[in-house]
Amino acid sequence: MDTLSEILRTVRLKGGIFLDARFTPSWSVASALTPDDLLPYMAKAEVLCALHYVISGEMYVEVEGEEPLHVKSGELVLLPRNTPHVMSNRPGQRPIDSGELIQPGTNGGLSSIVYGGPGGPLTNIICGYLANEEMRNPLMATLPTVLKVNINEGASRDWIESSVRYGAQQLSDGHLASSSIIARLSELLFVEAVRAYSESQKVHEKHWLHGLKDQYVGRALAALHDRLSHGWSVADMAEVAGLSRSAFVERFTAAMGSPPMQYLAKSRMLLAKELLAERQKSISQVAAAVGYGAEAAFNRAFKREFGLPPARWRDQQAAA
Repeated sequence: MDTLSEILRTVRLKGGIFLDARFTPSWSVASALTPDDLLPYMAKAEVLCALHYVISGEMYVEVEGEEPLHVKSGELVLLPRNTPHVMSNRPGQRPIDSGELIQPGTNGGLSSIVYGGPGGPLTNIICGYLANEEMRNPLMATLPTVLKVNINEGASRDWIESSVRYGAQQLSDGHLASSSIIARLSELLFVEAVRAYSESQKVHEKHWLHGLKDQYVGRALAALHDRLSHGWSVADMAEVAGLSRSAFVERFTAAMGSPPMQYLAKSRMLLAKELLAERQKSISQVAAAVGYGAEAAFNRAFKREFGLPPARWRDQQAAA
């Protein structure tokens, strides 16, 4: 697994594709769904991440304070913090609330929107929402308000398009067993969008994603995420990176936005949450998996980060 995929795995966005939208001119809809709106599909989350994949046609996405974004067939739009936005066939129209247009699917299948004038070119959009429990997750906080990814330009175009179409059809037919597949597809679409963004020229040189391009910082990140349970010291990381201790700390902090040991501690706690939620390991096993030899020390660190000791946190998640 590459460094970016491993880092994104710790974010643990969970969700799925919930809406098949079909529009004909003229149309303009405002999207501002909240975690409460998606309770029929997922447990309530702190933050939602919205994504829209254009299967056919084209649209404009408008976010307050930014220029309208033109999105064409084969392109994916990601709103990491679910910022209220308007989608339309042309900018400047008065939108209607998308919530008023949503038609529930039969037998628990995919919800839909069919809206617009008679005739005219069809724009077909598949919409998904992913849940994130981390209100202050560093990844989500530092991504831009809206991202656009051209799937047509990527090697993964064929499998993404076919997977989206297949998943949408399965849910439309009421095949609820496929919901886990749809949830996984949404996560993969998110990873694809962030990956494309990380490789673009829009990433600021001090952005943490830029650190993946730095051969020294990237080398250390790959080692950290490959062995999070290792008893890392700054000197160890610097040796892996091939830099002096002071040069490594300066370079890592500039690229990632936090010192190496702080970044390591946060990554360990995010992985610990994932392992606890899966309920496959005991508390002591989770502690060992994230680099804590003593369960008591792990309990203190986890409670300091998330406000509850790990056992209580896991029980609370199970109850929810």
